Amino acid sequence: PLLAENRPTIEYILERAFASGKANFSAITNGTELEAYQDLLAPDKISWLQITLDGIPQEHDKRRIYADGKGSYEKIAQNITRALDLGVRVAVRMNIDRNNVNKLPDLADEIVARGWNKYKGFQAYTAVVTASNSKTEVKTTLNSWELDLQLNSLRQEHPNMRVINRPDDGLMAGVREIFAENREPINSFKASFCGAHNKMYVFDPFGDIYACWEKTGDPKIRIGHITEDSQVILNEELNQTWRNRTIVSNPVCRKCRYSFSCGGGCAAVAMSNKGKFYTNYCDGFAHRFRASVAEAYLDYVAGTEVEERQELLCPV
Repeated sequence: PLLAENRPTIEYILERAFASGKANFSAITNGTELEAYQDLLAPDKISWLQITLDGIPQEHDKRRIYADGKGSYEKIAQNITRALDLGVRVAVRMNIDRNNVNKLPDLADEIVARGWNKYKGFQAYTAVVTASNSKTEVKTTLNSWELDLQLNSLRQEHPNMRVINRPDDGLMAGVREIFAENREPINSFKASFCGAHNKMYVFDPFGDIYACWEKTGDPKIRIGHITEDSQVILNEELNQTWRNRTIVSNPVCRKCRYSFSCGGGCAAVAMSNKGKFYTNYCDGFAHRFRASVAEAYLDYVAGTEVEERQELLCPV
């Protein structure tokens, strides 16, 4: 959304929102033309950005190119620094498959060399490339469990890899809180996978409305549209199809011990892989969950033992 030509539209949205009261804005952007929004990037304006880098410059510039064939890495990197300097929180997303996973240590070195990891508002994380279209070969993809194992191994050999989050670092952090604070886990339970199944609406530039941003552009599955006289027309049948996909609507998830932590997996990938909307996509979650709980518990026990030793050495 943050291409230079879209600035009048973005300004209009911000002005209307702020006229109604307080508002928070975030954007998922390719980061190539952020300089056009310099005065709108701030903690009280557009305060959070997700920007994608698909590896070191040589790798990224094979995957994300301009129409004339030029690479986009350096322009994006400069704008990441620009946004961080303006106090904007930036999440750098790296789409990973078997072809670029082993280049992640070089990208971690690049992050450290540019000093991004020193900014409080910076984070970098990985996401798996899925074969949800005809252009991606299944054999080149990883599931999230395989990616987590790869990242854990790379962390052992390359210290700078600590600046890149593993897929399940968040899950481990939540489990640690349960052990350390005796917190009830029920607050983290979820009945569906993502916002596509509750309150998310995606409006595209043509006035079409979708529930899922992975499936925009296909008129057959749009849940509504905006008419030329600004009327919103919803296809309630399709809308409810998306909203009613929960762990209860899936017979596999209803029997699964991990369902309230997983939420049933991504519907778009389930459709692509299994040809069914109301089915599960596990993405190695059972392995990830067990490994994360075990690792969090070992960390908790180790921390408890340290505290006990400190109490023996320095009694109150």
